[in-house]
Amino acid sequence: MNSLEERQKILVVDDSKFNQELIMEILGEDYQYVVANDGLEAISILQKDWTIDLMLLDLNMPKMSGFEVLKYMNTYHWIEEFPVIVISAEEETSIIEKAYNLGAVEYIQRPFDAYIIKRRVMNTLVLYANQKRLTNVVINQVYEKEENNKIMINILSNVVGTYNKESREHILHIRIATQMLLRRLVEKTDVYPLTESDIHLIATASSLHDIGKVGISKDVLNKPTKLTDEEFEIMKTHTLIGAKMIENMEYPSDKPLVKTAYEICRWHHERFDGKGYPDGLKGNEIPISAQVVSIADAFDALTSTRVYKNAYDYRTAIQMIMDGKCGCFNPLLLECLKEMGAKIYVAFTTQKSDYDDYHEAQKLSDEILKSETLPYDDHSQRIIDFLQEKMDFFELSSSKVLFDYNPLIGELTIIDREKNKKYKKSILELDAYDFSEVKKHLDAATVDNKEFSLQLQDLNITFHTLWSGLNAEQYIGVIGQIDRRG
Repeated sequence: MNSLEERQKILVVDDSKFNQELIMEILGEDYQYVVANDGLEAISILQKDWTIDLMLLDLNMPKMSGFEVLKYMNTYHWIEEFPVIVISAEEETSIIEKAYNLGAVEYIQRPFDAYIIKRRVMNTLVLYANQKRLTNVVINQVYEKEENNKIMINILSNVVGTYNKESREHILHIRIATQMLLRRLVEKTDVYPLTESDIHLIATASSLHDIGKVGISKDVLNKPTKLTDEEFEIMKTHTLIGAKMIENMEYPSDKPLVKTAYEICRWHHERFDGKGYPDGLKGNEIPISAQVVSIADAFDALTSTRVYKNAYDYRTAIQMIMDGKCGCFNPLLLECLKEMGAKIYVAFTTQKSDYDDYHEAQKLSDEILKSETLPYDDHSQRIIDFLQEKMDFFELSSSKVLFDYNPLIGELTIIDREKNKKYKKSILELDAYDFSEVKKHLDAATVDNKEFSLQLQDLNITFHTLWSGLNAEQYIGVIGQIDRRG
């Protein structure tokens, strides 16, 4: 038996002590248990303990029902972190569908079969454990790339900063503000359907927004007094210089980062009312990438000390931007700035947003895992699919006796649901004639024709072959059910 620390942790949520104890007795000592007597207590536990591996949830409870728990978990995206199996006496189809629609991975009706609940709990934990391992691999890869990305941005900041002494901190601030404003924008509206990957890309590209200033005379760039009209016209050309630099790179222009960097360099001084430069774009003619960098740029300029001005406090800066004293911006982004300005300002002083890097990597990895960018033949994903196929077969079977054959080691596991017992046998212990008959049919099985039935002695046996997804010529497992004839 594993030590307590190694056992997976199950949160049992039920207002009946009898039900709690029954479930824990059935599942046995292989798990750690945490108990909640109602939905409110369950939420309180989840807020403090992120090591929960699975929740077993009743629906009808005082203070907060099971459905309310699921809704709360959806609101805060916890449903993506904690698998939930609903256990309830409710049998109406609409109730079962509602539970699944709210994110439950399984629905078990009372009174339940002890074997069924054990298998479903075990299979769900195995599936999610493999998914977590896969996710952590991707998280670590993304996290490592993000660390390298930050190093490169810091190098860029210092390079540009040696040319324009205001740019070093400014580049880092713009990246932070861009991320935080875009995340708030996505929370507020679906007008701009940006993924975390999109936000990450825009924030990275924002570091290049002023790269064109390396083409401006240092005398103009670092002038300690207000620029003349002629000098301001020269300064404005940094948008076109930067865009040209991006355009002249050897990288293909259709690459997302190149395309976004070009948009930001050229258009981050456009205005929502069409009175900006260099092209006089109006409203959403301006890409959202350039729009958000524009407002982030204005906020940082106001709250930072410049050679020609002192810094404004963040409240004054927000009010000036809201009052239109610094140009005209997207009303949605103005709302985001009003709501997030204080947090952004704190992030400027710490050089870190309130969005933890590791969680950023986790969100990015989730998107990678859900997209087609992850090869389907990934080993961990195949394991998940393999286990899911086994689980589906066993749960749909009404037979009292099931079996699981591992051809790699020649081991056959017989599962007797009625007696709630498992028996392991070597294939060598079976009747040689019967096995040769089975082997003949197994050898004829294919990915497209993976299931067959045989009558052996007084038994009807259904065989279901399992395939790896890599080799279409060899099954890697056999499962099935056994029924007595008559």
